[in-house]
Amino acid sequence: MVGTVAFVLMIVGLTMMLATGILAAVIKPPHH
Repeated sequence: MVGTVAFVLMIVGLTMMLATGILAAVIKPPHH
């Protein structure tokens, strides 16, 4: 059960990170 919780938390963390990256890219596009 602990492994499942850790897996879910990892997925949530990755999703949040991805959403934050997309949001930042949409709001302020990188100037490379």
